[in-house]
Amino acid sequence: MSMNLGDSPQYIQHSEETVEAGQPEQQVVQQTQQTTRTDPTAGTVRPAPVVAATPAAPVANASTVQTTTRSDAPSDQVVQRNVADTVVDPAADRAAAVDWVTRVVWFVIGLMDVLIAIRFVLLATGANEDAGFAKLIYGLTGWMVAPFANLFGSNLVYPGAANTAVIEWASLVAIVVYLLVGLLITKIAQLMLGTNRTTGTVYSETQRRTKV
Repeated sequence: MSMNLGDSPQYIQHSEETVEAGQPEQQVVQQTQQTTRTDPTAGTVRPAPVVAATPAAPVANASTVQTTTRSDAPSDQVVQRNVADTVVDPAADRAAAVDWVTRVVWFVIGLMDVLIAIRFVLLATGANEDAGFAKLIYGLTGWMVAPFANLFGSNLVYPGAANTAVIEWASLVAIVVYLLVGLLITKIAQLMLGTNRTTGTVYSETQRRTKV
């Protein structure tokens, strides 16, 4: 039976590893056999032996002692078994990558739009251009607004608080355009790193036995 799982199936990987080290327990058996013969006439005065042509008879009271020793060698056998189950989900990994790209893009676009909005407010209220904060904002946002300069002709000018106030239409256009650019980038990231999640699950099992 075959089942189409798509290009991003979720599967479970089972790994089992057994490591054996050292030698198994061994038994050593030692046997000792000893024969002892005793002479009953030992300790008594015996006459001089008579030389005979016949061979000497065996000594009486012969006894046999058998000793058996059994010892178990100490065992240094070590068996280690490691079992691990891991859920591998490529779709989740890709989704995490898309989420990271989306967060970075919207952080950058949001920061740019906030700075441009501050620029628009400073120009619209006629803020002092010689002030440090105004110089910083104008310096940071000048290149952002430059592509849209003079898009709608001259700006609207009227008296402001410190200097002449200016309604800079290019700033408003830049805010909208950068929002659209951010949306486009996130959509492209979703298409390139997108997932094709399926409901199938594949079970993969691996067993390994190692003897040292």
